[in-house]
Amino acid sequence: MFGKPEIIESFYGEYKIGLLGKKNRVSLYVYEKMIDGTGAEYFAGKLVEHSFEIKYEQIKKIEEKYIEGNRCLLIEYLDTNTVVKNKIVTVALPCLEKMEDAKKLLFELKEKSESEQKKKQDEERAAQEQQLLEQKRYEEECQLFFKDCYNFHIADNNNPYYELQSDTLQFAGIYIDKSKNLNFLKIDAYNQDESNACIPYEKIHYYEKAGSVHYTTNINGNYTSFGGSFTGATVSKAASVIGGLLFGPMGMATGALLTHKPMKMETPTIDFNISSEDHRIDDRSVVLNYYSDKKQQFIDIELPSDIYNFLQTYLPERKYGIVLELEKKNAVKEYEENNTLAIQGHEMKKLEINVDDTEQFEKRIKKLKIMYDNGILSEEEFIEEKKRILSEL
Repeated sequence: MFGKPEIIESFYGEYKIGLLGKKNRVSLYVYEKMIDGTGAEYFAGKLVEHSFEIKYEQIKKIEEKYIEGNRCLLIEYLDTNTVVKNKIVTVALPCLEKMEDAKKLLFELKEKSESEQKKKQDEERAAQEQQLLEQKRYEEECQLFFKDCYNFHIADNNNPYYELQSDTLQFAGIYIDKSKNLNFLKIDAYNQDESNACIPYEKIHYYEKAGSVHYTTNINGNYTSFGGSFTGATVSKAASVIGGLLFGPMGMATGALLTHKPMKMETPTIDFNISSEDHRIDDRSVVLNYYSDKKQQFIDIELPSDIYNFLQTYLPERKYGIVLELEKKNAVKEYEENNTLAIQGHEMKKLEINVDDTEQFEKRIKKLKIMYDNGILSEEEFIEEKKRILSEL
């Protein structure tokens, strides 16, 4: 048979049933891993011509028996090629020449096959046990990695945190440390990966609510359609963090939205039966505004809507309304201070000018008096010059 290994041994025989029965040939070909040939199937006490191909691991029993006056070698085996699963078939090899040699060889090869099969099973069992051991060791390493990271960032300092996504060995969330810095943390113990980004407290400008929940209705009536509706466009903020969305603005790898469903337009349809369907669209979020040293500008990042209460609890002074009022007060105070300084500067300058004028006036009067006392000016010239000086004041 094409593709089969070399034959180890072959056996032949010939039998007939009854004095007038036709002669039937029997053949047995022995290979290292299997046997095949032509004999008879022993079924319901009768012999029916039967060809076979059997692996040693399929053989259940090997024995001798007389059937219809013929000495037969019987091989009982599990047939895996039939429609009926696990069907036990018995093939008979009547009047086989060198039957004892054939039986001995089959026992030896079957025992060898069972030994190899057992060895293979033992190796597979050992490999499975080793794999389970390595898996257990790997899980212990992952658990230790996760515990170390989680304790370092959160548990050891009892830092308040907001969980975006978590399972036994993965965590994505935001926590606030003792300096009130806002930390974005991702732990993936399966891949021994830890990512942490921080917005310093002094760089946080404000946070505020954005978006809203609204509903649209799609109404269909007889021969009439009243518009369609936009649906979809849903975003999982937790998945966004795992993908790296929140880390992008801080110079870390930016990832795609993992559960983003593109917006689609549901076109109106015409129907004889009036029906309507409401669609809930939730596009709420929280916008966090902070100053990026890397980009030298203020940047907005979008966070899940339910993080608002967490931020309000631990960073109440960065709430948009409070920041806005404070900035207004600071602006007014700065304007008033600048205006006061400007007025004071103007008064000082005016005072300096007046002081200079007085000193100059005194000098001119003294000079004029000296000139009059020494006869340089007459009385009329003295009076005239004094009037002129007074008129300049």
